[in-house]
Amino acid sequence: MRRLSIVLAFCMLLVAALSGTTYAEVLNAKLGHVGAPDHIFEIGAQKFAELVKEKTGGSVVVQTYPGGQLGGDRDMMESLQMGTLEFAIEGPIDSFVPMASVIPLPYMWKSPEHVYAFLDSPISDKVYGDLDKMGILRLANMENGWRLVTSNKPIEKVSDLSGFKIRTPESPMFRDTFIAFGAKPVPIPFPELYSALQQGVVEGQENPIFHIMTQKFYEVQKNLAMTRHMYLDAPLLVSKAFWGKLSADQQKAVKEAAMEATHYQRKVAIEKESELLEKIQTFGVKITNPDLAAFIAAVQPLHKQWASNFGEDYYKQIADLAK
Repeated sequence: MRRLSIVLAFCMLLVAALSGTTYAEVLNAKLGHVGAPDHIFEIGAQKFAELVKEKTGGSVVVQTYPGGQLGGDRDMMESLQMGTLEFAIEGPIDSFVPMASVIPLPYMWKSPEHVYAFLDSPISDKVYGDLDKMGILRLANMENGWRLVTSNKPIEKVSDLSGFKIRTPESPMFRDTFIAFGAKPVPIPFPELYSALQQGVVEGQENPIFHIMTQKFYEVQKNLAMTRHMYLDAPLLVSKAFWGKLSADQQKAVKEAAMEATHYQRKVAIEKESELLEKIQTFGVKITNPDLAAFIAAVQPLHKQWASNFGEDYYKQIADLAK
């Protein structure tokens, strides 16, 4: 047994040496998210885990936990702060980091290239600055998707949302957006949303097509409106407590893995969105394409408010990235 242990230890050192690094031990890490096992969050998480193992010579091993196994978004944020969770792919975090409300600012982004240019540039560092004080670091911004409305009636114009009870995440920007549309937003935990739609607690909900399909909302909602009212990213976060355990080489490798996995996941998301929009119609879902001019006009006060709160020059700098 002793000889076997020596051989195994030698093999681990050899792998590390071949990768150009030398580590004394294997660090195991958990990565949690609320996406289903077949959701694009898990596609990104698996790619990240694969690349981390490869780039660190097996000295850092990431195990993914999809489907909210480690709690909801708020639970995981708190776990990251306490250092009991190493990595998480999160949903909206503007409840924790107010400046991050620029990401779901309705109709802020002109194209995927526009939002990626912002998220991948140093300009976005200002938005996430408060995370550091919370004991959390941002590694990259994966894709959550462009949000669409499902409903129990066709939505063809903004006035169709007047008085409409719609579930939104626990986020001020989501709430204020649908109030601007004339709707009545209701915050319901994501795991309870299907039953809330089924029982008529709310008349509709809004999410990217990936969530709509993996959660089978099409079983209880037969209308889908292509509002694309918000883009939502999915920040890949790491606990500073865990980050501090990594050597400089390991940190560099993990950061590289995060960016490579993000670019891969975004590409897959764009390809899958069009496929899923075709597929959902085979389940009897009717797709409408509302004229968005009135939707855009309704939320302009939110843009002015964000710029007033966080800086008109900074807002313009972000908007100009689309040019």
